Amino acid sequence: MDTKGAGKAIAVIATLDTKGPETAYIKECIERLGFGVVVVDTGILDGPRSDCPAPDIAADRICAAGGEDRCYLAEHKAERGSRERGVRAMCRGSALILRELYDQGRICGVLGLGGAQGTEICTYAMRALPLGVPKVMVSTVASGITPFGIYTGTRDLTIMHSVVDIMGLNSLTRRILANAAGAVCGMAAVEAPAEEGHRLRVGLTLYGQTTPQGMALKPLLEAQGYEVFSFHSNGTGGKAMEEMACEGFLDALLDLTIHEVTDELFGGIHPSDHTRLLDGGRAGLPRLVVPGAADIITLREPETVPREYCQQPSVPHNPHITLVRITPEQSVRLAKVMAERLNQARGPVAIAVPWGGFSFYNREGLHFRNLEADQALVNTLRAELKPAIVIHEFREHINDPSLTPKLMELFQGLLAQAQAREAG
Repeated sequence: MDTKGAGKAIAVIATLDTKGPETAYIKECIERLGFGVVVVDTGILDGPRSDCPAPDIAADRICAAGGEDRCYLAEHKAERGSRERGVRAMCRGSALILRELYDQGRICGVLGLGGAQGTEICTYAMRALPLGVPKVMVSTVASGITPFGIYTGTRDLTIMHSVVDIMGLNSLTRRILANAAGAVCGMAAVEAPAEEGHRLRVGLTLYGQTTPQGMALKPLLEAQGYEVFSFHSNGTGGKAMEEMACEGFLDALLDLTIHEVTDELFGGIHPSDHTRLLDGGRAGLPRLVVPGAADIITLREPETVPREYCQQPSVPHNPHITLVRITPEQSVRLAKVMAERLNQARGPVAIAVPWGGFSFYNREGLHFRNLEADQALVNTLRAELKPAIVIHEFREHINDPSLTPKLMELFQGLLAQAQAREAG
C-alpha cells in the first residue's frame, strides 16, 4: 500500500441507489493508493443498494441539509416535481456538507461519478470547495455539445468522460474509474510550492482584442513585485476574477477588458452576470477600468447573427465567431450599467479612455471606427459616475505601446490611494 495519502481522505460522491458497485470499486482503488475515503450518498428516491459500501454521509442527512425530507420525496416520487425538488435539495445539502468536511480537515479532495443528475449534484457540491482543492468528476455527459460552464462554473474542476454508461463494472469502466482514482489521489499528494512572502496580487482582464496591451502590462507589473492573475474575458473569466476578489485571492484589479458586460446586455456568447464590475469593488479593491473591447458584441457564425444587428458593422473573427460593432444608443445603455455598478465600489476606482480605439478593429481607417458611439459611452459615464471616480483621457489606441506606462502610472496611483485609506 502507498503511504503518501496517510491521514488524508478523498470524498467520493455518488448516488448509491444506482452506482453501488462502481462506488465500491473506486473506494478500493483510492484505499490502495493510501488515502482514506468518505462516501457521500446523494441517492434521491431509493436507499443504497446491497452491493455498495455503507455511506459515511447518508442521503437522508444530505437531503435534510438541503431543506427536504428524502423519505417524503421517495413516497411521492410519482408526483410531478418530486425529482427536481430532490435534486435541488441534494445539490444544496451536499455543497454544505462537503464544505463542512473540508473545513474540518476530514477531506483533501473529491471524486464524483454520475450521469446527468449525478453530475449536476456532484459538481454543484464541488464548486463549494476552495480553488486548489482536487475535484474530479467522472461523467456520462462530458461529451458532445454539453455546455460545461453549468458544471464547472468558475472552479477548477476536472471532468472525465466515462465513454460508456456508469452501470456496472467491465474492463473499460474499471480502467476509467482506476484512472480517476489515480488522478484525484495524484493531485492530493502534490504539495504546493511555498510562496516567498506575500506579493500584491493583481487581477488583469484580457481578450483577443486587447492582448497586446495585456502582454505589455504583465511584465511591468511583475517588475514592480506584483503577482499577476490574467483572466480571459469570455464570460467565466470576469466572474472568476470578481469571485476571487471577494474571497481574498486578489488585492487589486487592472480591468483592461470589460467586454463581458457588453455581451451580457446584448446577447453575446461571452456574457458576464450582475457581479461583473461590482463585487470586487464592493470588497474594497482598487480598480482601474479601461473600456477594452466594450465596443463589440461577440456572436456565432454570420448566418446566426440576429436580424436586429444585421445593419451594424460586423467582422468575421474566425469561421465560428462574428464581431458586431455597438451603436451610440447601445453605448449609452452600456455606460449606465457600468456606472451603476462602479458607483457601489468601496475602494478607489478610475477610468482610462484610449480615444484611439477600444479594440483591434476600432482604429482610424478600420471597420469599427465610430467616434460618435465612443463619445456616447464616455459622455454617459461622465454624467452617471459619482464625482470620486475620475475619467482620464488619452489619445492612444488601447494596444499602443505608448499607453502602457500611462496605465501603469494610473494604476499605481490607485494603489497609493488604497494604501492611504487603509493607513487613515
